[in-house]
Amino acid sequence: MSQGMSGNSSASWASFCGVFTALALFFGWYAMAQIRRYPVGEEQAAAICLCFLLLAALYLAPGFAISRTWLARRFQGIPGAAAGAIIFLSPYLIYCAGTGDFRLKPFAKLTALAALPLGLFAIAPVTDPRRLNWQDVVALLWLFLSIQFHLISGIWNVPVNLDFMARLFLVGVGAWSFLIQRGRVARPANDEPEFVMRAAYIHSVGYEFTVSPAILRDAIGAFAGFTVIALPLGFALRFIAWNPQYRGLADLLSSYVTIFLFVAIAEELFFRGLLQNLLETSLGSGPASRNIAQVIASVLFGLSHIQHAPAPNWRYVALATVAGWFYGWAYRRHRSLMASAGTHALVDTLWRTWFTLPA
Repeated sequence: MSQGMSGNSSASWASFCGVFTALALFFGWYAMAQIRRYPVGEEQAAAICLCFLLLAALYLAPGFAISRTWLARRFQGIPGAAAGAIIFLSPYLIYCAGTGDFRLKPFAKLTALAALPLGLFAIAPVTDPRRLNWQDVVALLWLFLSIQFHLISGIWNVPVNLDFMARLFLVGVGAWSFLIQRGRVARPANDEPEFVMRAAYIHSVGYEFTVSPAILRDAIGAFAGFTVIALPLGFALRFIAWNPQYRGLADLLSSYVTIFLFVAIAEELFFRGLLQNLLETSLGSGPASRNIAQVIASVLFGLSHIQHAPAPNWRYVALATVAGWFYGWAYRRHRSLMASAGTHALVDTLWRTWFTLPA
C-alpha cells in the first residue's frame, strides 16, 4: 500500500513539474522572441525570468491535488495567510532588485491585493464552503474590481508593461484564497466532517490543470454552439467584420496559449469556478438552480465588458453574455475550468485573428 501511495505521489508531483516546465519553456521561447526589441541587461532579464517562474509556480500550485494538499497543511489560519502574502510579494521584490523599478504605490497595491482575500478567510472562516458566504462576496468583489478598475496595471514596467505578471499574481492569489485558506470552516453545517465539505467544494471549482479527450470534445462542442449564434448575431449588430490578421500557425498558437493562460483562466476561475459554482449550491439543488446560476454568471460576465470602447458597449455585453452561457455549459459538463477556459481562449483567439473590427 505504501509503495503504491508513494508511486501515485511521485506521479502527481511529476505532473505538476511537467506543466511547470512546459510553461517555463513557453515563456522562455516567447521572451527570446520579444527581448530583441528592447534593451534589457542580463541582470534585468534574470530578475524578470525568476519573477515569472515564481509567479507561475504560485499560479499552478493550487491546480494539482498533491501540491494543493501540501499547501493546505502548511498555510492555514492567520499565520498561514501572512506567510502566503509574503510569498506572493517576493517575486515582485526579486523583479525590483534586478530592474531597479521598485515603487511604493505598486508595492502597496500588491500587498493589499494579496492580504485582503487571504486574511479575510483566515480571520473570518466561512460557515459552509459549498455555499456563497458574505466573505466570498467581499473577496470576489475585491478581485473583480481590481481588474475592472485597472488596479493591477502599471506594476511591472521593465522593459515594457508586463501585464501578464499581474494576471498570474491575481489568479494565484484568488486560487490560494479560495482553495487553500477558505477551506477552514467556522462551524461545519449539518454535523458533516469539515474535510468532507471542503473536498466537495474544491472538487466542484474545477481548478485542475488536467485535460482529457472528453474535456477537449466538450470545449470544441461549446465553441461550435457559440459560433452558430455569435456569427450571425455579431454581423447583425455590426460588432464584428471580416478582418483577417493571420500571421502564421506559430503566431496563432502563441496567441491561443497566452490568452488561455493569462485571460481565460483568470475570468473562468472567477465567473465559473467561483461565482457560478457557489451560486448553484446557494440557490438550491437540481437542474433549475444550476441553470439560474449559469444565467446569472453569464449576464454578469457580459456586463463586465460594458466599459470597452465605445462605452457603454451593449453589443459587447450581448455577445459576451451568449459566450458566457456556452463557457458555463462547458464548465458544468465536467466541473473543469480547462473546458470553459479552452472554449474561451478559442473564441478570443479566432475573433482577434479574423473578425475584429478595423481600428
